Amino acid sequence: MPTSAPEAQMPDKAHDVDGKTQSIFSDRNFILFLVGQCITTQGLWIQKIAMSWLAWSLTGSAFWTGAIAALNFAPAFFLGPIFGVMADRVDLRRTAMLINLGQAGVSFLLMGLSYADMMTLPWMVVLAGSMGILGSAMTPVRLSLVPVIVRREFMSRAVAYAAMNFNISRLVGPAIGGVVIATWGTGVAFMINALSYLPMIFVISVVTIHMERASDAKSRRIWASLVDGARYALHHPMIRSVLALSCFVSLVGTGMIELMPVFAEAVYERGVTGLGMMASAGGIGAVASTFMLSRVKSKPEDFQRITVIGAFFAAIGMFGLGFSPWYELAVGLVALTGFGLTAVGVGSQTALQLTVENRLRGRVMSFWSATSFGGMALGGTLLGAISEAGNIQYTARGSGVLILCAACVGLWRLHKIGALGRRIAVTSDGSR
Repeated sequence: MPTSAPEAQMPDKAHDVDGKTQSIFSDRNFILFLVGQCITTQGLWIQKIAMSWLAWSLTGSAFWTGAIAALNFAPAFFLGPIFGVMADRVDLRRTAMLINLGQAGVSFLLMGLSYADMMTLPWMVVLAGSMGILGSAMTPVRLSLVPVIVRREFMSRAVAYAAMNFNISRLVGPAIGGVVIATWGTGVAFMINALSYLPMIFVISVVTIHMERASDAKSRRIWASLVDGARYALHHPMIRSVLALSCFVSLVGTGMIELMPVFAEAVYERGVTGLGMMASAGGIGAVASTFMLSRVKSKPEDFQRITVIGAFFAAIGMFGLGFSPWYELAVGLVALTGFGLTAVGVGSQTALQLTVENRLRGRVMSFWSATSFGGMALGGTLLGAISEAGNIQYTARGSGVLILCAACVGLWRLHKIGALGRRIAVTSDGSR
């Protein structure tokens, strides 16, 4: 059923039947899930930076560095919507546990190959693709789990906190990974990720899951269900606008972040330690962004505005990075870029979660993961190839300009939607 306006605007605290004020952090289900997700996603991003660094170390190629990073996300673009349909049909608990076990197995294999010094480019391609397929299957399941494991009055806050946690990990995890790689090597980074899935498997096995499904969830054909979800997303103005902006920013913005190893080594000659520092700066920007987001009211329109604001900050940071002659300035600009990209990631995801109907949640959120992660994958490969042929700083400048153009279009769309809303309100008042 649709999320009503009162539910979408629910504050952090709610009242129980006795009138006592309760915080979302009194919900056992939510606390368990948040802690488990925090551990797992940190490990995931530690592994991603390890794979990017290993690809650069093995090949010295910006193209292959971007391509290996892309394989972690590209399957989401092609398979994400199909997995979204499945997320609306399957047993979420069992499916989530099986996928996590599969991801842990691939990570242990990466660890073994790294320790045995048997890692080759073909192995990296196969294993990165395997993690990408498993990840694209897990994303709609994960996004569908959040609203069904907490009490309904806490849903909007649970969605926001889960989104913030994932996007902080997206930028903090690589910072930790840089330190781990510099100190102990990539094998330890892969081992940390493999072990990080175990707490989440335990959490999923013990939380209570309350599932609401459409009556035809399993009876309809996959293609018909997919078309229903696509039609719903395309005909909803906010969902369509948010998906378009997040996809474009992922394509030309987050795709550049995947090439940070090239900046750290080829531009500033700082090695893996410099990469860790740049990733840490992005993490600091992410934390600052989430602090801002914690002050935002739980309304979809507010998070849509945050998405546009984040795009402006990301554009400024990326454009400046393309001109920075000093490593120290580049670190600050990466922090600004991380601030903006996190605002786009959290803002778009939360706006969608607070808007979409439960019966279509898996499908619509799979479109978000397909456009966000698929855009990141395609962008990392494309921008890596462009940087291979030219100068990566020129590529960063072009990315900044393109994100700025997208932000301006998003701002125009907000103004247009706002003007339409005001006209409808005036017409409604006049007809009373």
